[in-house]
Amino acid sequence: MQVHRSGSDQPRQRVLFLTHRVPYPPDRGDRIRAFHILQFLAQRYDVSLAAVSDEPVTSEQMQVIEGFTQRVCVQPISAKWSKLRGLASLALGGAVSPAYFYRPALKRTIENWHREQPFDAVVTFCTGMVQYARALTKRDKSIKHIIDLVDVDSAKWAQYARNSKPPMRWIYGAEAKRLRDIEAGKHDRFDAIGVVSEAEANTYRKEVGDHPGLIELRHAVDTKFHQPMPDAGTQGGAKIVFIGVLNYKPNVEGIIWFVNHVMPLLRQRVPDVKLQIIGRHPSPEVLALSSAANVEVVGSVPDVRDYLRTAVASIAPLKIARGVQTKVLEAMASARVAICSQGAAEGIHGGDGEHLIVCDSPLQWAQTLERIITDYELRTRIASQARQRIEAMYRWEKCYEPLEKLIGTSRESQRRQAA
Repeated sequence: MQVHRSGSDQPRQRVLFLTHRVPYPPDRGDRIRAFHILQFLAQRYDVSLAAVSDEPVTSEQMQVIEGFTQRVCVQPISAKWSKLRGLASLALGGAVSPAYFYRPALKRTIENWHREQPFDAVVTFCTGMVQYARALTKRDKSIKHIIDLVDVDSAKWAQYARNSKPPMRWIYGAEAKRLRDIEAGKHDRFDAIGVVSEAEANTYRKEVGDHPGLIELRHAVDTKFHQPMPDAGTQGGAKIVFIGVLNYKPNVEGIIWFVNHVMPLLRQRVPDVKLQIIGRHPSPEVLALSSAANVEVVGSVPDVRDYLRTAVASIAPLKIARGVQTKVLEAMASARVAICSQGAAEGIHGGDGEHLIVCDSPLQWAQTLERIITDYELRTRIASQARQRIEAMYRWEKCYEPLEKLIGTSRESQRRQAA
């Protein structure tokens, strides 16, 4: 589906924004970030959005997106066919992720847009969309190319490889190496490479190498939408929540580990505790957790705040975690105690025991949750300090300011200055 809208009389930079998901509604981490980038760009530039989608796109989604853009093209893709394309790429020596999202029809649309009204800059969201940007930047050296890696994806795949047995170890390892080459800029020209935190920038330097354009584009949270909530209390049984996309491998593995290893210990200490698992697309393994004592698999909900409101804590027990976890920031913004694994806490500017709590072993998790449930003063102190930290450091208005300097002036402005 494609929509073209007339532009302003005033010359503004023309920016192509490439996303591997339709950035609305902002109901998961990558969509939240992409949506706020789109908002930021639309306030300053004439934006064309090219995206792919493996699920139906509603008229409401399109209407919202059209309000921010001059041109929109959403390319439908099928998950089954995309997997086959990815495996074929793997067999031929390429990376799976870019092949999964690539379709020649969308590439042709983007090239036609550029011929009609040349872009001043391309902002590519994640390595999965890099082939579309490559179609323009290889031919037109004047286009500025900014890629937002968000996190170092190759490091995640390398971690998968270390934790897997053959043949998946070999497949994950190959994907890690090939993505690392893309992230390093071996196949593309990147004027800037964005990552979500200083911790992720350090991971890039360690795992990928040095790049002069490496910048921090900090993740944030909507502090107006996620307002601090009164303490939920524990009368009638304390509730804790896990929130995340429930077919995403790190989320699935993390919550299964928690239910199997932490919940039995926690129930011994707090018999009436209840865990609610909330998120889209629960996998069969996650759905099976509903048979465990004191565990409810809720699945997709219209508004996660309704469940945060009745919870005393939000957990993020992820063994594999890259970048900044949106679920942790949203809990902190809501004045809920966020209890995290070490990996889930990385990249968040918060003190352990002050703004959030970091746990490791099952016993430590159970003991910490017991303290949070039974100690009202401790719980409310950390929750209040968490909200204050969010307000101080995690507002969307500030996190994308570097993009404005990177994109610079438009072709029309440059021509006028030269004249």
